[in-house]
Amino acid sequence: MAKTLVLYATIILMIVITIMLYNRMLGAIPLLLLSIVLYYCAFLESKQADKDRKQ
Repeated sequence: MAKTLVLYATIILMIVITIMLYNRMLGAIPLLLLSIVLYYCAFLESKQADKDRKQ
């Protein structure tokens, strides 16, 4: 529950930051931040899948 809440809060925060930075003509920064967050989420998922596969 807490992980899901943190994930959703992060996504909402990223959307707000994206809108704010696009309005200031800084479009590449939100894409970089979003790619970092999505990479981290994918890393955690792959780590969990490896752990499940080894059991």
